Amino acid sequence: MCFDEISLSGYPIGDGSSANQAGEPEYYITINGMFPNGTIFNFNVPTSSGGVITTGEAVAGKWGDAGSFSVAGDFSTMAATVSAADYGIEAELSFTSRTPHHFGCNVTDEPYFESAVPAGHQLSTPEALLYEQLGWATTIPGGSVEVSLTVNGTKFSFTGTGYHDANWLPEPLNAAVTSWYFLNAAVGPYDMSAVLVQAVNSTLQLGTGFLARDGVVLQNQCSVVGTRDTDISTATPTGSYVDNGLTLPTGFTLSYTLANGEVYTFDLSKKGTNPDMSFYHRWIGTASGGPVGGEQETGTAVFEWLNPGLYTYDP
Repeated sequence: MCFDEISLSGYPIGDGSSANQAGEPEYYITINGMFPNGTIFNFNVPTSSGGVITTGEAVAGKWGDAGSFSVAGDFSTMAATVSAADYGIEAELSFTSRTPHHFGCNVTDEPYFESAVPAGHQLSTPEALLYEQLGWATTIPGGSVEVSLTVNGTKFSFTGTGYHDANWLPEPLNAAVTSWYFLNAAVGPYDMSAVLVQAVNSTLQLGTGFLARDGVVLQNQCSVVGTRDTDISTATPTGSYVDNGLTLPTGFTLSYTLANGEVYTFDLSKKGTNPDMSFYHRWIGTASGGPVGGEQETGTAVFEWLNPGLYTYDP
């Protein structure tokens, strides 16, 4: 069974005010998934913002009456539950990390991207939101997850690979971002992620790259594309297919050039799409790769294109 995502969400495009006026909840838990035969499922469980309790570095919280979560103080484990039988879904997830938690720019003091801004560049309002106020923290860069799921009364359980992060912004995301690619994969001993994002009306492209092997970090950087030749990652869309009149990539090539010049490349290929919206596509699929000229591994991937600017993909 393929399982995609569980998250506490606001609205990725716009804010909750218009949704509230339409009678929709301000917050909701989203569970997206796919069965082996390709059938997809989507559940949105309305909830309140709930509450959070911290004890040292450990965190626990509730999503209203619909779910709960807890994160260990050393970030090595995480658990989450959703109890919403009236909405057709119940879930229990238990994550165990194999890779150290991190921010996106190889720093330990703040989760923002301002260190990537080229010297002397005056930030526009959308750029300031992206580089100075959009926070990103990854609790579990890669590891195993145990899942127990009940979908409309039918129970499933399975073990797979897991990833957990959190991001936040004081404005709706589309106020800052016009295009956002996110990629994550677990390939043999490697855990990796990357982001390629562009602010509204900006010529700068922000790229991040995280790569670890057997829990040892090989790269964790953020930079503006084109400003350096080493300690960078590149995410390149590959292939094309047409879906509801839109041309979309079938996968990505993800390349890491380490600070010492070593190069690792990985090919990510789609198997299924969920969600499938004009401004937001997420794919689950396979991944393969490793060091250039070295041993190659295989694994799994999830990657997405959040496209509030409705860019046209041109392969």
